[in-house]
Amino acid sequence: MKVTIKDIARETGLSTATVSKYLNHIKIQENNRKLIEDAIQRLGYQPNRSAQMLRSKKTRTIGVLISDLGNYFWGPVIGTVSHYFTSRQYTVITCSYNFDKEREKAVIQDIISQNFEGLVMLPFDNQDYYYHLLQDAGIPVVLLDQLPVTRQKYPVDCVLSDNYNGCALLAEHLFQNGHTDICILNHSVHSYTVATRVQAVLDIYRQHGLNLLQKPYDCEPIIFSETQDVIFQNRQKLLKILESPAPPTAVFFTNYLAAMGGLSAINSAKLNIPGDISLVCFDYDPLFRAMHTSMTCVAQDLTALGNKACEILLRRISGDYSDFPCTEIINVQFHSGKSVRNLHAGEKALLNKTNKPAP
Repeated sequence: MKVTIKDIARETGLSTATVSKYLNHIKIQENNRKLIEDAIQRLGYQPNRSAQMLRSKKTRTIGVLISDLGNYFWGPVIGTVSHYFTSRQYTVITCSYNFDKEREKAVIQDIISQNFEGLVMLPFDNQDYYYHLLQDAGIPVVLLDQLPVTRQKYPVDCVLSDNYNGCALLAEHLFQNGHTDICILNHSVHSYTVATRVQAVLDIYRQHGLNLLQKPYDCEPIIFSETQDVIFQNRQKLLKILESPAPPTAVFFTNYLAAMGGLSAINSAKLNIPGDISLVCFDYDPLFRAMHTSMTCVAQDLTALGNKACEILLRRISGDYSDFPCTEIINVQFHSGKSVRNLHAGEKALLNKTNKPAP
């Protein structure tokens, strides 16, 4: 016989109203919550989601909106959101619009028409303001990886990695190893995250009395489009820099797409890492494991990003806007690999040789 909420109420000694509140994600006393969860596990209760939706007029559907569904990098975030909400009896649907602004607007309008209860969104760039269409329709939305320029006009919750401090650590590592001629690869147009990362590098070097903008490596910015096209743009850009009369001693990849293109260029140029060129990257990509020389990089905690977005979104769905709008910054982790050559070591060896007394 199918277990009902009346059975849960009888098992716990609580009212059916209290059990119903729990099942509809309304806050109840902590001891009652534990009693209900224990009873659900013992009795094997499975909620009738169709009946719940009919009574509440809610679809219990959460969306994840991403510009490029083929971009594997964000897989852990999508997986985290899916696990978080499906474990709470929601359906999670992932949507994409392939960098097409008009397609994005159409997808959002479709989400509104299907009455999604909430959305986690990876915006196209910091100019992307279509999220306000969801808000206008009463659908909560949390943005990942960007701070939109329209957030003052259209306040929105955002979750980002600590882009500035992560890149500051990488820049300081390069400087302390003697690298003053560096190339920052991937000056992306309209990307808050990339702009923040670049600014961190410039600030660290300015603190040491160097202006990297005076270097000849500040080329045309990357324009985000299809993922493979961005990788190709980075490859061609770095090949041109490496073929210059005075190439840099190190390359700073501002994200994994820059790294994918840059590593392809370095491989084509048959350069040794770190003997011929040193590298650092903001992002840890699984493909780095295939490198003969481990990459010095900063890793984002993609699971923490996803979980924080879900926590905020669930609060908004339940009607809690006490801290709206909030911007959460997730810590990153520095990984000291072997892709940076210590230029001071060579100078020290030469100095010791020069000062060595004659036999």
